[in-house]
Amino acid sequence: MLSKAQLRFQTFLWLSALFTTLIPFNTAKSQTTETGQYQVATKSSQAKTVKNNPAKLSPDNLVAETVKPSVVRVVLGCEAKVYLPKNGKVYKLSQIISHGSGFFVHRSGTIASNAHVTQFSAEECQYILKSELSDQLKTDKENLEDVEKDLKWIENKPINLVYLPNGEKLPFKIIISGDPVGEGKDVSIIQVNLKNAPALKLADSEQVKLMDQVIAVGYPGVVERLPVDWKENSFQEATFTKGIVSAKKNLDPDIPVIQISAAAAPGNSGGPVLNEQGEVIGMVTFGVPDSNNYIFLFTSNTIQEFLQKAGIINEQSLVNRQYQEGLQFYNQGNYSQALQRFKLVKSLFPQHSEVEKFLKNCQEIIASKI
Repeated sequence: MLSKAQLRFQTFLWLSALFTTLIPFNTAKSQTTETGQYQVATKSSQAKTVKNNPAKLSPDNLVAETVKPSVVRVVLGCEAKVYLPKNGKVYKLSQIISHGSGFFVHRSGTIASNAHVTQFSAEECQYILKSELSDQLKTDKENLEDVEKDLKWIENKPINLVYLPNGEKLPFKIIISGDPVGEGKDVSIIQVNLKNAPALKLADSEQVKLMDQVIAVGYPGVVERLPVDWKENSFQEATFTKGIVSAKKNLDPDIPVIQISAAAAPGNSGGPVLNEQGEVIGMVTFGVPDSNNYIFLFTSNTIQEFLQKAGIINEQSLVNRQYQEGLQFYNQGNYSQALQRFKLVKSLFPQHSEVEKFLKNCQEIIASKI
């Protein structure tokens, strides 16, 4: 009979097969290596691409540019130290297991994601790390089954990380969490140590209508697993897909979900789904494997329930408002006003992944007209 940890892990694997990417340990390094701050093109290369009158951004472009810095990758792993009295050795174990997506809902660094993305117990970590431990023991001519009862797990804990779009990684803690889909409300509110984070505004999901246009944003692992060589900063680029609201349904007991047609894949779990105004109507949570027409969201109103329990008030942050204004001025050709907004965004939130390119564009355009 399977232990409770094994049963929970099998449930986790089932959810992972839908919308949380499992990351093999031997490839995690290439997928999650830090790349530092967002790299801006040199002045000479910028001069080839920036014109006195750059192409205008469409409404969809404006939504994407505003939202992109707010969507993060949520990474889970395990680390442990195991002591074997027989040979006096301590075995150090570490694995990055999976990733999902999330998004800022408050300027203080508060992030919304799925419970099945962020929850991982020490017991489950131990179960997962046994394979790596077995390999290490074999190098010392020991068999895990023979020595398992003598092993001392002197350290055993999850690795909880958030990767910002600029490549910076931060540890997170869980503020409040529900239960994975099938067990309860699959919402988790987590926290990283940041100020002036670019928080998105939650829409009233009761106002969502059939056939509304929507945009899903997240980090689908299927893209990264294609048999091609990606540049490292490609793993910091969120994917945007468009679709419509296909249905509004309810899980038992009376948990509202929204069905959409926008493409999503493993890794999208916890990522926001936006209306045409760039407001969040819900987060990608589960779906039918190998089908992009049956993607289901836990709603923004359900997310609001968790924020209210935690005493957190959602609102679009000052950084996002200023950045949005800057983009609008930029689109109108008012580069001096845009530059002021972009400078303020940069000073308030230095980790912003997109503002630097627009800031430099404005400076070059203004300089070229003097």
